[in-house]
Amino acid sequence: MDHRMGPVIIPGVPDEEMPGKLIVLEGTDGVGRSTQMRLLRNWLESSGLAVYDTGLTRGRLAGSHIQQAKEGHTMGRRTQALFYATDFADRLEREIIPAMRAGYVVLTDRYVYSLMARAAVRGMEPEWVRKLYAFAPTPDVVLYLRITLGKLVPRVLASGGFDYWESGMDYRREATLYSAFVKHQAALLEQFEQLAQEHEFRVVNAEQPIRKVFDDLQEHVTDVVSEMVEAHQMSDFVAPAMPQPPAVQHDRSEVAESLRDLLSSLLEDGSAEDRSAEKGT
Repeated sequence: MDHRMGPVIIPGVPDEEMPGKLIVLEGTDGVGRSTQMRLLRNWLESSGLAVYDTGLTRGRLAGSHIQQAKEGHTMGRRTQALFYATDFADRLEREIIPAMRAGYVVLTDRYVYSLMARAAVRGMEPEWVRKLYAFAPTPDVVLYLRITLGKLVPRVLASGGFDYWESGMDYRREATLYSAFVKHQAALLEQFEQLAQEHEFRVVNAEQPIRKVFDDLQEHVTDVVSEMVEAHQMSDFVAPAMPQPPAVQHDRSEVAESLRDLLSSLLEDGSAEDRSAEKGT
């Protein structure tokens, strides 16, 4: 993995070949990602590979704060995008890159593609969104769990019902949560289809039984990790030690300073566009 989604490079994110692999599982909420993440991890570990899994809002820097902001139902679309970008950059520096340098298979439950899709349906400027996530390394494979809206709705109802944010109620003014969910998810699924084509996702039919979905995912993942498995079988394998992430130093961290500069420039771009839009109304 030696290229990125864009030209922006931040310190701590090396432009280098690493022995590990980055495998992304994408798909909308309720599609079954958590189940498949667990199955994939168990299978990879049983094959002798060291696995590290991560996902949205799990970072130490911003993860809990995102959850707190969502509880108030007041987070604006630009704030939301910047918050998630901060969480991703933190996990990239402290989890994903160290694990890949150590030879781990990194499984991530969603990646910047979900964040780009969410921002797009909320009307964020495409160029601004691309610039925001341009530092993200390109994964070794993106596995997209595809589902139709007609199959998604019953699953979500069976698993607990509609969620405020998953229904897009922060930007949609609908009479019912159901109506908002249907329209929001329809727009989100359309964005995923565009991203799947643009970024060459490996598409898996998520409407199949769980075992069949897993079998299809296994086939795609095997293409990525087969050499690692063969190397393990030919040697006395010892799981690589996961390096400890650097201590959080918000004041002096080179990465934090670079990220602040990037976010500041994006905020300035966004403010200018907002002012321009106001003049036109």
